Amino acid sequence: MHWGVHEVFSVISGIILLVCGLLLPNVTVKDRAWSVIGGAFLLVYGIYVAKQTTGTYVFPVGVFIIPVGAVIYLLAAAFGVTESGAARVGDDE
Repeated sequence: MHWGVHEVFSVISGIILLVCGLLLPNVTVKDRAWSVIGGAFLLVYGIYVAKQTTGTYVFPVGVFIIPVGAVIYLLAAAFGVTESGAARVGDDE
């Protein structure tokens, strides 16, 4: 197996997205599903590419950006830092 920075980052991103999608509270079913699907894809693709001995495989720059943005979005949704969450805080006063 060949583990380069792209493969390792893909696997780590996949695991983080899976954990966030499965464990964060107050996340909609749609956001949870996309997080689990994206996390599973990144995890499987990273392992698949690491197992290859020949060929050229492409990791777009999005593999570094999209998971980070998704985790930030999921954390904001889970802890009520979205637009609807801000409206709910204002209603309590």
